[in-house]
Amino acid sequence: MNLINNFLQKNFLLLVLIFSQLTISNSSGFTQPKREVRAVWITTNYQLDWPPKSFNPDIQKKSLIEILDNLKSKNFNTIFFQVRAQGTTFYKSNFEPWSQYLTGTLGLTPSYDPLQFILDEAHKRGLEVHAWINMINVKSGDSPIQITNPPHIVLARPEWVRKYKEDKNVSYWLDPGFPEAREYLKSLCLEIVTNYNVDGIHLDYIRYPGTDFDDSLSYEMYGKGKTKEDFRRENINSLISSIYDAVTSIKPMLKVGSAPIGIYENIAGARGLQGKHHVFQDSREWLRRKKHDYIVPQIYWDINSEPKFDLLVEDWVKNNYGRFVIIGIGAYNQSVLNEIEKQIEITRKLKSAGQSFFRYENIKDLNFESYKFKANIPPMKWKDSIPPNPPYSLSGKNIEGKTGLIELVWGIPLRAIDGDSAKYYNVYRGITPQIDRDNPTFILASTSNYFYYDFIRRPSQLEYYYQVSSFDKNHNESLTATEIVKVELTNLKEILKPIYPKNIVAFQLLNNVGRVILELDKLSNAIISLHDKNGNKLKDISSTQLQTGMNLIEFEIPPSRQNDFILKISLPDRVEIVEFKK
Repeated sequence: MNLINNFLQKNFLLLVLIFSQLTISNSSGFTQPKREVRAVWITTNYQLDWPPKSFNPDIQKKSLIEILDNLKSKNFNTIFFQVRAQGTTFYKSNFEPWSQYLTGTLGLTPSYDPLQFILDEAHKRGLEVHAWINMINVKSGDSPIQITNPPHIVLARPEWVRKYKEDKNVSYWLDPGFPEAREYLKSLCLEIVTNYNVDGIHLDYIRYPGTDFDDSLSYEMYGKGKTKEDFRRENINSLISSIYDAVTSIKPMLKVGSAPIGIYENIAGARGLQGKHHVFQDSREWLRRKKHDYIVPQIYWDINSEPKFDLLVEDWVKNNYGRFVIIGIGAYNQSVLNEIEKQIEITRKLKSAGQSFFRYENIKDLNFESYKFKANIPPMKWKDSIPPNPPYSLSGKNIEGKTGLIELVWGIPLRAIDGDSAKYYNVYRGITPQIDRDNPTFILASTSNYFYYDFIRRPSQLEYYYQVSSFDKNHNESLTATEIVKVELTNLKEILKPIYPKNIVAFQLLNNVGRVILELDKLSNAIISLHDKNGNKLKDISSTQLQTGMNLIEFEIPPSRQNDFILKISLPDRVEIVEFKK
């Protein structure tokens, strides 16, 4: 017994750390949804988020991997990666030159393809990537443009381009009133969709710059009796429809969306620049015509100022026409940054499909309490509502010689009736056999493999319970899952067995506090009391319910009894006795 006590004096703190979380249950109350889009815009224009201020490709790659790892650790699931800005690209294009932010020289081919790189690395981490394209705006400022091959659009087709002045700012925009200009923009989208395995196309600047835009020539040629306002809106509507039809004819599961102005039309409490009337962006018409799968309105204001954040969220969500409304949150705005958790709460309360933050640099150091648990991307049922078949034959074991390492393996399901295979799997973990797959607190991980290694750094008990479900490419989840399996930490059990090979795993007396670790094979009501060496009761400690597995019991004792007393744990079927002696 002296050897046991010596071991406990040295190692009981470790044992307490291991078992101190026994009263925490996976099924405790939760407010986070299991399915939600959690997105961020990664801005490449002006190197705001990426690439870093370096033209070294290794440094650029390392920086992008750090971004992806950070987003993964925060439980994000979607990236809007800017692949075109100011008429230059971050992917190999036959129409436009490479961005100068990659090599320092406009049009110079980099040693790697950034879009392909982020697709490979993001997909490894279970993150969706949507190609974010600045559409009609093609240049800012009056700086000269270098000659490249292919040439910049301002030089290649100057007849489509119009200069626009707003205060002291100068920008250049394509005139979408020309059918050839619209066809060109569609071709850019088709090029990306054909050559890259992007999850979506995300359109930005899909509008006019203002009411004073000079499109008199295109209006004269193609107006056909329409008012100029209707002409402009229909030009954008036509462009949106042609892009949607073209890219989804190639890849039906591709997601098409955009980031419109935050105010569609003025409403009470939310007035300002109106998308429909000031920049001719009739984004709700795109939803109504089913030419969009999602929309991310830029609601970049705080809760208390006008235009009011919550009023705009409600206005967009109630006009979703059966499509996803993901709320764009202006994290660059300090007043918004201070209330991001509250804004997320509002978007959930008002039933949006999720959130997106502008932009990465503004949220990279935030700890999102609202994203504590993982979330699956919700399925777009209008694209595919047939669930995949579930995996089967889940097995698990504690890897020999590795105290907290559990290996899980399961069978790959057959294709579903629509031909879809499982794209990835959810691994659920619980501390009891009651696993609730609708509760995000049970989601341990998502993986595209048919196996998973769970390393439990600080086990709370000697056994854990697991279950696995499958998801298809549209994020439909299988209706059922594998059987729930129990996996014992056999290595840890072997370590503890020599200490005290009974139900009492360990005990210690230190600084007037006694501690006992008791292992049970089922839930049990217990009465715990303190007695002297003759069995006379000194005091009741507690009456409580003990959990299946390991239970940590702590109690104070009178100073005069520190060296000689008995702890009794009265269970329904027996009494456990621990003798503390000097």
